[in-house]
Amino acid sequence: MKKLLFLILSINIFASDTITMSWLEQQPKSIAKDFYIWRYLDQNITSTQALEAIKQVNRLNNKILFRYISKSNDDILKDYKSCMRSKTKDLLTKEPYCIEAGLSVYDATKLSKNSLNKIINKVEKEYPLLSKKLQILNSPIPFKTLEQSDIETFFNTFNQVGGKYRVKHFNQYFSLSTFKKLRDDKKFDQTIKLIVTNLKMNKAQISLLNLTPENLSYRAVFHLAINAIRHKKDDLALIYLENAYTKAYYKMQKDNITFWQYKLTKDKKYLDMLAKSWDINLYSLYANNIMKSKNKELNNIIFNIKQEKIDKTNLFDTTIPFNWLKVLKDSKKMDDKKLSKYNNLFTTKDTLGHLAFVKERYDRYKNSYFVTPFDHYINKLSKDKQSLIYAIGRQESRFIPTSISSAYAMGVMQIMPFLSRAIAKELKEDYNIDNQLNPKVNLKYASHHLKYLSKRLNHPLFIAYAYNGGIGFTKRLLKSELFKKGKYEPYLSMELLPYDETKKYGKKVLTNYFVYQNHINKQEKVSFNKLLNIVN
Repeated sequence: MKKLLFLILSINIFASDTITMSWLEQQPKSIAKDFYIWRYLDQNITSTQALEAIKQVNRLNNKILFRYISKSNDDILKDYKSCMRSKTKDLLTKEPYCIEAGLSVYDATKLSKNSLNKIINKVEKEYPLLSKKLQILNSPIPFKTLEQSDIETFFNTFNQVGGKYRVKHFNQYFSLSTFKKLRDDKKFDQTIKLIVTNLKMNKAQISLLNLTPENLSYRAVFHLAINAIRHKKDDLALIYLENAYTKAYYKMQKDNITFWQYKLTKDKKYLDMLAKSWDINLYSLYANNIMKSKNKELNNIIFNIKQEKIDKTNLFDTTIPFNWLKVLKDSKKMDDKKLSKYNNLFTTKDTLGHLAFVKERYDRYKNSYFVTPFDHYINKLSKDKQSLIYAIGRQESRFIPTSISSAYAMGVMQIMPFLSRAIAKELKEDYNIDNQLNPKVNLKYASHHLKYLSKRLNHPLFIAYAYNGGIGFTKRLLKSELFKKGKYEPYLSMELLPYDETKKYGKKVLTNYFVYQNHINKQEKVSFNKLLNIVN
């Protein structure tokens, strides 16, 4: 009876744009449910219904909070929302609680000394931490006041001001006593990254060369190694890399370190380690290319999975996000029995990605599946475009049509709602947000967006950066000092991206693209060296 009720409720919600409370209450707490709560809060509902909805949220964010406040009768919350959205200049006349809610450290850097004084006088009693941060910005020598501040104030100031302000005021030689004070705090990781990835922070970067790797995280030590490489301190970089290797958890991280150990020493033992890696990544492909050993697609790259014959009584409904959530939970620990179950469940072309996902878990990720589940939707595109779509789709969702991210990106290609709405307008189509969970529609919209990006960017890596981080970010990146000719290019520039997510994303998409391009476009295979010929 419960299964029947769930089916009826699911059919009702996915047959219309209206989301009901009774349907929401049936769903498990998850990012997917939060997405539907976010949409529910945009409907014509009462404040009581909005309150009932927000009680079910798994992870509260500003998207949900602001929509809830719009439905709420709570004047305090409405005022809070107004404060958070106020322009910086308008906050000068507001009460202390409003300033604290709406004024970021980054915005504060744009205020005059006079304006900062006014705000400090207002907030120093009720919000001492905010006052301390503003006092640093307002001091005659901000760097000196920063070094003298307590740990919490230091990180909440240095890590939150913009890059231009950081270069202008904080690009100084840090004392060892300052680093000693900071190094045991987890926020120090971010501080190190912000210094290393901003090429204009040269003085601060030189100070980092005095840091020892003990008790620092993998992420911090790896950035110290990259910093040492940039400053031509190869012996020091090798010390950092050796330490980082012991702290790295993922195989990709270890291979990344091994790659740099090879680059610095030219010792072929590192190259051999990479060539034998079971992980398919940029660095293992690099080693195989140099050593001209057997291509990994002969070993643990799998393109084709033979699916069972379709059992129409046991089809998996790919249109309901919560169905996939159950599989995610159930497949965390795979065994033969579960594998057999999923072999008999994922029998259609559109579930090939689902099957590949659970098989990778079953194989403990020692095999990498590069499947092509949607060729019937994109086979009219050029082979290069198909390779790019598959490279991005594999990284975005592993080809799960009902994937919904924490930012509410949707579908196989993880398109944000604002972007899919804009694309629908450009295509002169009626917009229905749920259509993005249909792979045919989602891929069509992604193809349209990639056409736009490809006209403006000349390499799959940069297209990947733009797809993840935005074309504005990517254009600024290409106008910077990165991806220019140099000893370790383009690999060094790829380590110096300011956004960790985009840096990792670009490497993975480029790896996927190389594998797919050489599989799909056998007549025009791309060499690894040609693909990595990126620098201007």
